[in-house]
Amino acid sequence: VRKILNLRVFEDESGKHWSKSVMDKQYEVLCVSQFTLQCILKGNKPDYHMAMPTEQAECFYNNFLEQLRKAYKPELIKDGKFGAYMQVHIQNDGPVTIELESPAATVDPKQVSEPE
Repeated sequence: VRKILNLRVFEDESGKHWSKSVMDKQYEVLCVSQFTLQCILKGNKPDYHMAMPTEQAECFYNNFLEQLRKAYKPELIKDGKFGAYMQVHIQNDGPVTIELESPAATVDPKQVSEPE
């Protein structure tokens, strides 16, 4: 959450690259759950056995959204429907893709109990 909101990937008013964050620019954040990113290819077929189970993943995702809304302006955090087929229209701005990963887990996320 901290990295998403504070990562400086936008230009400032003078055109200087890598100067402003989502929070600096007061931009919206669109979150789309994509468990499909957790596939492993087995031949020509995707395998999702390493993905978090649906119920646990939905709880995790909703908690993530809640943390974003607490840390920023809730009205600027947008999301789709978990697990739904969605067509998301975006416009990429530049030849940059940034992948954010959490530090390596010491436990299998499937084995972590849900928060109470």
